[in-house]
Amino acid sequence: MHFFAKVAAAFLAIGLAPAALADTWHRADTHHFRIYSDGSKSDLEDFAREVEKFDALLRMLFKRPVVDQPTKLDIYMVSSANQVENLHGSENVAGFYRPSVEGSFAVSNREQTRNKFSLSGKETLFHEYAHHFFFNNFSIPAPAWFVEGFAEFVATAEFKKNDEWYFGKPAHHRAGEIEYFGAIDVRDLLTKPASEIEGGARNAFYGWSWILTHMLYSKEREHGDQLGRYLGLINSGIDPLIAAEQAFGDLDKLDSQMRSYPKQRMTYSKSSSPLKYRDAIEIVSLDDAASKLVELEMEVLSPASLLEARDELADLATHDAALAQTHYLLGLAEYRLANGEGRDGDETASSDTTAALASFEKALELDPDHPHANVYSAIMEVDRLSEAGDYENEGWDQARQKMLLANKADPLDPFPLYHFARSFDRQGKRSEYTGISYEAAFAMAPEAVEARVAYAHHLANEGNFEEAIGLVRFLANDPHRGAYGKAVLERFENMRDRGSASQSDGIEDVIEDAEEGLDADADAEQ
Repeated sequence: MHFFAKVAAAFLAIGLAPAALADTWHRADTHHFRIYSDGSKSDLEDFAREVEKFDALLRMLFKRPVVDQPTKLDIYMVSSANQVENLHGSENVAGFYRPSVEGSFAVSNREQTRNKFSLSGKETLFHEYAHHFFFNNFSIPAPAWFVEGFAEFVATAEFKKNDEWYFGKPAHHRAGEIEYFGAIDVRDLLTKPASEIEGGARNAFYGWSWILTHMLYSKEREHGDQLGRYLGLINSGIDPLIAAEQAFGDLDKLDSQMRSYPKQRMTYSKSSSPLKYRDAIEIVSLDDAASKLVELEMEVLSPASLLEARDELADLATHDAALAQTHYLLGLAEYRLANGEGRDGDETASSDTTAALASFEKALELDPDHPHANVYSAIMEVDRLSEAGDYENEGWDQARQKMLLANKADPLDPFPLYHFARSFDRQGKRSEYTGISYEAAFAMAPEAVEARVAYAHHLANEGNFEEAIGLVRFLANDPHRGAYGKAVLERFENMRDRGSASQSDGIEDVIEDAEEGLDADADAEQ
C-alpha cells in the first residue's frame, strides 16, 4: 500500500511553498505492524515495542502461534483526538479501524491523559487491534457483547520498560456510561447488538459488555473457562441463551452478579516475566516529500477528508517532479469521489471515473510495477467491459495480466488476488484459479468483509454450503455490521435449502455492498 522507495530527496523540487511543508513523519516496521507517526522517533520506537508486546500477550492468552510472514496492519498515529475526529468526520472519536482487502488500517492518537476516566490514545489502539486480532485468529461467530467486551478487557494492558506487564485493569473510561445510563438486562446483552437495545441503556453497551467479560475472566468465574464453553456451544449451533444457561448457570443470578460487579474491587493480572515477542524494529525518518504523502494517504483513506486531499494532490501532480505515488493517490481520491465517497454535498461530484483512470495511468508511466495502480487500472477496465456487457473482449485477459503483475510485485498483498478471482466471476466464467485466489486473499485478510463473502460464495457455488455459511455466520454477530451480516447469512441459508447458488440470489449486490462499505463502516472507538 505504501511505495516511498523512489521519493525525491529535494522536496522543493516539487514546487511547494514552505507553508505547505509537512511535519516530519517516521515509520516503524515491526513483525506485525507498519506504524506511521509525526511524533518523536524515540516515542515511536517505544510504542512499536508496546504494540508487539500487546500482540504477544494476546497470542499467549489464546495460544495462537506467530506467523512468519503476516499481512501487516498499518497504523497512523496523530497528535490528538481532535485530528482523529477531523479524519473520521465524527465527534468524540478517539480512533478507528477499517478492515479491507485493499489494506486494513487503524488511526489513533498519541494523547496521554492523567484523568483515568478519559480514554487514552493507546487504549484506543489496543481496542482496535484486539478486533483485528480476533478476526485474524478465530472463526467462532462470537456475539456482539463479547466482541466489544473482549476488546475493552484487553485494551487497558500496560507494559513497563522493566518487563513488567499488566492486563485486565479496570476500564475507568466506561464508568460514567455505566452509572449514568443504568444496567442492561443480561439476556438483552447476551442476544442483541447495541442498536437493538431499547432506551438509553444502549449507550452503556460497551461498558456492560466489558463488565460481563471482566467478571467471567475473574478467578471466581474460573478465569474464562466458562466463556470458552459458552463460545464453543454457540459455535456448535446452540441458541445463545441456552448456551449461556449451560455455561454460566441461572441467568437471573448471572444478571444480579453482573449488576453488583462494578461495585466490587476488581482484580487484574500482573507479571514480571518478560513476554516473548519479535523485537526486531526498524525506524525510518521520512523526508519532506514522503512525509507529505503519508499525510495525504491517511486523508484519502479516511472518511471525511477526501475532497481536501484530492485538491491538494491535484496541485502536487501538476509539477514535473511529481512522484508515481502522488498520481496514484490522486487517482484513488478521484475514484472514491466518483463512487460516492466523501462528497459531503459537493455538487460537482459525479460518477465519471475518467480523471481517476488518467491518474492511475500516469502513475504507471512513472512506475510500471506500482501494485495498486495496476490493480485499479484493471478494475476500471473490468468495470467498463462488465457495464458494456462485452464478455468476450480480450480486455478481460489484459486486465488480469495487470493483476498478476501486481501479485508478482507483492505476493503477500491480498488485493490483486481478490480482484483476479472477482474478474472471472464478473465475466461469468469458471476458472481453476478462482477458488485458489479467493482462498489466498481470505487467508491474508480474514478481517475483510468483501474477501470473506466472495470466498463464501465461491464455496457455495462448489456445493460447500455449510463451510460457506460458517464463514458468513461470523458476520451476523458483528457489532458494527450485524444487519448486513444477518442479511448475507439469510441468503446463504436460502442457497443451502435450495441446494444451489445462482445469480438470482443477488450475491453480486451483496459483494458490491461489502466493497463499497455499505453498512460496514469503520469501527470507531469513542
